Amino acid sequence: MIIFEISIVKAELPAHANDWTKCFVQIIVDGSHVAKTKSTKKPGVFEWQQHFELYVLTLSIRARKFELRRKSALSLLGSQLLAFTEASVSDLLLKMQKASRLGQDVSLPLQSTKSKLAGGDDNWHLFIRLAAQDSLPVAKVEHPRISRSLSEIVLKLEAFMQLGDAIAQVHPYAFIAWRTATAVYTILKAQVDQETRLDALGSLMRDAYLFVEDVNSFPEKIPALEETMTKLFVQTSECAIFIQECSGHGFAKRLVSTAWVERRINDLTDGFTLLKRALESRVAVQTAVVSFRIDNAVKHIVNIQNLMKLHPADMDDPSRPECLPNTRMDIIGDIYKWATTPIGPTVFWLHGFPGAGKSTIATSVANLFRQQRRLGAFTFFTRGVEARSDPASLIRTIAYQLGEFDPRICDAISRVIEETPSIKQAPLHWQFQRLLVDPLRSLEDLQWEGPVLVVIDALDECGRTGVRSDLLTALARESMLLPPTLRIFVTSRAEKDIYNAFSPYPHIYSRELDLSSETNEHDVKAYIRHRMVAIRLQNEYLDLPPDWPGASRVDALTLRASGLFVWAATACRYVENGQDPEERLAQLLRSEVQADSESALDNIYITALESAGKWSDSAFAADFREILGIVIVAENPLTSGTIDILNADFTTGRKKRPCMHTIQHLGCVLQWAADKPIRVFHPSFADFITERRRCGRDAWHINKSHHRLRLARQCIGRLGVALQKNICQLTLSRSFEVQNLPDVTAYPCIHWIDHLCQVQSSEPSLSQEIDGFLHKHFLHWVEAMSAIGRPRQTITLVDKLRDWVDANCSHDDSLRSFVRDAERFCQAYVHVFEQHPLLVYQSALPFTPTSSVIYKTFNEPTLPQVDGFRDQWSPLLTEFSKPGENVTAVSCSVDGRYIASSSKRSISVWDSTSYELVTSLLPGAGNATNVIKFSPNSVHIASGHADGSVRLWDALSGKEILATMKGHREDVYVLDFSGDGTQLVSAGKDQKIVTWDIRTGKMHREPLTGHKKTVLCLCFAQNSTRLASGSRDRSIRIWDIETSQAVLPPLLHHSGGVNALVYTPDGRRLISASDDKTICVWDADSGALQQLPSKIDVPFILQGHNSTIYSLSISPNGTLLASASKDTTVRLWDIRVGKELPALVRQHRLPVRCITFTADGRNIVTSSLNDPVLRVWDTESTGSMGITRRHKGLVGSLSFSSDGKRLASGGKDRRVRVWNVETGEMAVELSLEREVYRVGFSLDGSKIIALDDTNAVFAWRADTHEPLMASPNDAPRGEVYRGPLSLVKSQWIDNTETKEALLMFPNMSRIMAKASWQDRFAVGTANGGVVIVSFPGLESEL
Repeated sequence: MIIFEISIVKAELPAHANDWTKCFVQIIVDGSHVAKTKSTKKPGVFEWQQHFELYVLTLSIRARKFELRRKSALSLLGSQLLAFTEASVSDLLLKMQKASRLGQDVSLPLQSTKSKLAGGDDNWHLFIRLAAQDSLPVAKVEHPRISRSLSEIVLKLEAFMQLGDAIAQVHPYAFIAWRTATAVYTILKAQVDQETRLDALGSLMRDAYLFVEDVNSFPEKIPALEETMTKLFVQTSECAIFIQECSGHGFAKRLVSTAWVERRINDLTDGFTLLKRALESRVAVQTAVVSFRIDNAVKHIVNIQNLMKLHPADMDDPSRPECLPNTRMDIIGDIYKWATTPIGPTVFWLHGFPGAGKSTIATSVANLFRQQRRLGAFTFFTRGVEARSDPASLIRTIAYQLGEFDPRICDAISRVIEETPSIKQAPLHWQFQRLLVDPLRSLEDLQWEGPVLVVIDALDECGRTGVRSDLLTALARESMLLPPTLRIFVTSRAEKDIYNAFSPYPHIYSRELDLSSETNEHDVKAYIRHRMVAIRLQNEYLDLPPDWPGASRVDALTLRASGLFVWAATACRYVENGQDPEERLAQLLRSEVQADSESALDNIYITALESAGKWSDSAFAADFREILGIVIVAENPLTSGTIDILNADFTTGRKKRPCMHTIQHLGCVLQWAADKPIRVFHPSFADFITERRRCGRDAWHINKSHHRLRLARQCIGRLGVALQKNICQLTLSRSFEVQNLPDVTAYPCIHWIDHLCQVQSSEPSLSQEIDGFLHKHFLHWVEAMSAIGRPRQTITLVDKLRDWVDANCSHDDSLRSFVRDAERFCQAYVHVFEQHPLLVYQSALPFTPTSSVIYKTFNEPTLPQVDGFRDQWSPLLTEFSKPGENVTAVSCSVDGRYIASSSKRSISVWDSTSYELVTSLLPGAGNATNVIKFSPNSVHIASGHADGSVRLWDALSGKEILATMKGHREDVYVLDFSGDGTQLVSAGKDQKIVTWDIRTGKMHREPLTGHKKTVLCLCFAQNSTRLASGSRDRSIRIWDIETSQAVLPPLLHHSGGVNALVYTPDGRRLISASDDKTICVWDADSGALQQLPSKIDVPFILQGHNSTIYSLSISPNGTLLASASKDTTVRLWDIRVGKELPALVRQHRLPVRCITFTADGRNIVTSSLNDPVLRVWDTESTGSMGITRRHKGLVGSLSFSSDGKRLASGGKDRRVRVWNVETGEMAVELSLEREVYRVGFSLDGSKIIALDDTNAVFAWRADTHEPLMASPNDAPRGEVYRGPLSLVKSQWIDNTETKEALLMFPNMSRIMAKASWQDRFAVGTANGGVVIVSFPGLESEL
């Protein structure tokens, strides 16, 4: 361990730097920032005199870089690099030696980053002081009595540990106490300043160890005192850490408060007093180990309910094995020393070969720190367990466990969750910063209390390579920002991606578990010896000798283990499970010693499998592959009963042998218990059996692709048998509790699509199988998913299924059509069936378009029948809003997760899948937001305002992260980011274009000028070197962003203001839209108006809108252009051929102001002028908007005739219409001069009656429709309901007689009128719709 002491003294800079302030020096080691000075305050004075201690593992490979920087408005976003110098460690040491001889500081020449900064002067120098040492710093004061006490304790512990097997259970704690006390004794041995109470504590500790002399003479006393001794050893370790903190060499880096020390000394003194008495009296004492952590004394409300919102993974597994007593003490001791040493790396990465014992070490370390109340979190990944193999869950789970561990941490994390409810959906690096770094760094008390350990075991089992890259990056980069008291211990295989992520960072200490070391061989041997003793005792009737199997055979087994604990464990289970242990042992010893660990591991698995069954029996081999195939590829471990059902022959019904008939022979490689899932003992067996090269036999080989496809088919087969309508026997109601389906049904429901999408197969029989299943059970599956609380997962699963079907079943039009329909069904009605599973049939299906495959396949006469809704899927997928806040701008994040919208009052961020509000950004009262834009990394949102300001926000927390940028005098109307996200341009009413450096919040250069009127649009080219701007002055200008000069003459063709500009993704075309109702396509390089494809001398101008075009957006693949216009339409254009797609016109009620494609290009998001509603549209559907408009305005009144065969409707369009209820056809249309207020029929049905908004009454003959004289007495009555049906909560239809819920209306235009007649119910809507619902089953009851 080498410690560099570096003092940054001062810098000498050229004369032109005399007015500079806020300069600092940053130290970089191997590309990672490790330290920086404070910023200078006085102009031209560059002095710091700051001291740093930096940890280095070796002198030979570390390169250092010193950067002189100038502080930005927000240092988190970066700073301006002024100059730098680089030097290797060896060079620095040579300079240090030379300077020390001369009594001078080390002078390092600085290289300026830009020639214009240097100003022709090379007088740039940095002065530093250097020192190096290879051990912990020695204190300058001494405590002779406590040092003497610690010395005696060390000697007693050394003597105690010589007792061997008699202290096996407490030895690890004694060893750790000895290591910790020795380390602190080394620190204190030269100190001379006395602290009476601290010395008294040391004396008390020493006296507590008087029992050692007693137990050395009478080791038989140890079992009775075992628990008390363990507590003493743990208490000693804790006290040693406390003394380290008090000596000034702890984690706090400074003296802690006297009052705090006094309280801790009192607590520790009481603890040692009780333990000493217990050891003297030989009576176990019920006392807890005293920790000098203060978590129990802090009066905080532990908001565990808030932490549960993080959805942590379940890490409850008490069966995880620990290291055998007296084994692995070297590595455990080193880990303990690392964790309790204040300086040095904060992350310890232990890696090694599969089966080397990393997980048992991790468990032992976790339990050791748990005993000392210093285990902050223990997380472990498990391949084959869905919840424990998801990279997205790690940071949230660590945060949750840390919150459970310490109420103060809980409070800090809870505040983050309250500020950012969508934190679980945030990028992982952002989660790490907000859930771990920020809360922990905000708690200064933690720095006084010694280390807190986080254990992450089996990181390599966390997802697949590539899938976990974001997690590895976040863990490696962000962990350096954690306070030094938070230590992270990671174990994994040495996978390449993990190595590449961790190796560049000096704060991550990497250590390989050495299988060939003498201590490792000793530990493997101890493990084998221990297990063989247990096997001998289990076989008492075999009369095995007391020393069985003998030292020589234990040595021979150890040799064959090649250092692998998993080999030893498998071999011992192999011997244990045999009828004759001697015979099994002989078989193992007949095998050759292998040259490497993998061969040794393969050899033991081969030996185990060879003895497991009769491999010449094809039936046994087939059963083995079928069963092990399910065990290996299942997303979660399954019980034997579930495996039996999923392994059934669903085609012929042939009965198969129970899986336990085969599994019972595999006890050395599989583990199970009654009603418990079946698992492989170690993931290395799954690796062995899924690699044909390693397992060597077809009879054993599990081809993952084959078995994933087989399991997908078996899941489909099982669902075909199990699924049925109302599978949980529920009654429809307005409330619903999640149901528990048995695993044998729930598992295939959740995972059949996942298994299918993991393979590629274009077998016609497979597509027919899927098609047949969906046509029969799709609705049953949706119901079951809703019942188990996963309705929204149907959207993502069917979306995955659609992609798979398009890729693998292009030949099957029936299946492709069905899956597309199924996706729309789930998108359109998930808000319905998530309220209750039975609404799949009672509401979602009846409102499905009558021409859809889903409706035609599943509609039944007994279900509710709907007339007047829609006959095709609407292109409008959904709409959502903040009532009362009209939208001014819309932007979609590049990562596809969020949609942002602005209004005069706020900026809202919405989840792009659930369309739920994630967070709100509040610019402040009276400062309207005109425009917003997501940054390219989807982390920030820029906003432009009416007061001329530009702001930058954190998209998820809603916090402003830069000081307000002020560079405009009037409204800002347009913003755009450069491709790398480092620059932001803004423009507006003052005609200036300002470029901002978003790392500093400062203007990057002088504003661009040239436009004569308001600038309405800006767009960076693909390479961000050019910027296009459009103005109300009808011109388009192209700028070089570096030189701030126009690179082309103004582009002039439009006869109106230029409102929108977009570059195509390939950067070759620039597209503009104008007040003149046209869209022009320009050559991006030359600025010439392009020619229409396939046309000669025809300019590339798109026409079709009838009014001003406000906005443009181009699809990510560059094929579709969307335009939004004042004429209330959105039009889609095929930009490759220059033609409009007329079937895809998206009609709105109001002028459309904003439009943008989503990241996947499938949908567009729009908003209208003076409208709070955001709308999401499908880019492919050609259907109508939804409800058939039967009036041209709001429908305010409905009434059934007395026989229920006719329905009258009236609305604001001054029309009375009568409908044939059976056919849905209009029978007659009658006109009034005023708005219709109420409609009805006479009691005998012979008259149609209407009342207008002046209370004038009108009547017509019902048969001939001739006008009749009417008096006020003829006015239609206000009676709405004629029968048991009524509308409840504006959305549900209930049977008032039986109190049953019958139907829930889906999202649609607001219901303004209602009427019922026996089994029929009608509603009129705000957009002119009339919907009639009939309940066939109800008619017979009436």
